[in-house]
Amino acid sequence: MTGQELTPPPVVSSWSRVTWITVLVSAVLSLLILTFAWPSSRAEMSGQTIAVTGDAELVEQFMSNVSGGLSGIADLEQVSDRDAAVAGVLKRDFIGAVVLVDGAPEVLTASANGQVPTAVMTEVSGRLQTMLDAQIYDGIRSGIDAAAERGIDPAAVAGQLPESLPQVAVTDLVPYSSDDPSGAGATAAGIPLTVGALLAGLTIAYLVKGVWRKAAAVLGLGVGGGLLLALILDTWLQVYPGSFGALWLALGLSLMATSGLFSGLHAAFGEVGIGIAAGITLFAAMPWAAFAVPYKFLPAGLGCIGQCLIPGSTTTLLRIVSYFPDASAAGQWCVLCAWLLVDVVLLALGRRSTARMRAEA
Repeated sequence: MTGQELTPPPVVSSWSRVTWITVLVSAVLSLLILTFAWPSSRAEMSGQTIAVTGDAELVEQFMSNVSGGLSGIADLEQVSDRDAAVAGVLKRDFIGAVVLVDGAPEVLTASANGQVPTAVMTEVSGRLQTMLDAQIYDGIRSGIDAAAERGIDPAAVAGQLPESLPQVAVTDLVPYSSDDPSGAGATAAGIPLTVGALLAGLTIAYLVKGVWRKAAAVLGLGVGGGLLLALILDTWLQVYPGSFGALWLALGLSLMATSGLFSGLHAAFGEVGIGIAAGITLFAAMPWAAFAVPYKFLPAGLGCIGQCLIPGSTTTLLRIVSYFPDASAAGQWCVLCAWLLVDVVLLALGRRSTARMRAEA
């Protein structure tokens, strides 16, 4: 026999197998796109609050004139003074504030809240300037009419007007860092952080053998990977300025929580566990994390659910520790620690299952 006669024929898939695999992959891809696109396309601007303070008459006039235009976008809440408004913005109780003092109106913003809240405050500033211009115009008209009634030349009255009209002052209390003035880097970091932790989790799950060694690898990723990311995002790029230690801890917990989820579920349930972890991360955690918009904008309470998952809580926590140290982050820390505890339990179940299988063998 010749060598050609000994060569086995190539193995090919049946057409039915090709068909159902193609249909399955297309369905999964469509579902993945839907889970990302639907919440964003149905997002509604709501759940934001703007503080208002100043002269009582001006506050009442502003709230009556502007509140209708902001209906469904932001609520107006009156506070005692400017200091209270500033404190509320720094604690993220308000996305901004309006200080109404006769002759010196001011809008307080915090651009580090994100592009959408900043756009809302820009709209408020424009409405306030329009209202101020209208008041000045009405005052000028009234003055000219009164002068005409007294026989005074209106031109003489007009000549006494100031050269420039009052402008609304805008004060950005919490701007993005000078190296990332638009916040593009801070916004873009969320998705690769989650995907990177996912890939790290898969790598540990498949390449590291032994439950204790998996746990050590997850811990090492959190400490080492978190340190490297903190050095890149803070020291080098200045995307997340602020407390280096808090940023390191937040990034480390996030990496450990995500990678530990894959390793833990794989240890406890095998290949099925990997599918569960991937499903949670790709079809729920990432689409509902609200990387680019406030989480309250997402429909049907998905944003609130997303804040109970790892990417959503991480996104909020990184913004707080980097730009809003006065704001409470207890909820986000608790979420990450809770997921880490779940990972530990899953790894323990996996170790117990392995020990039982060895005993039976």
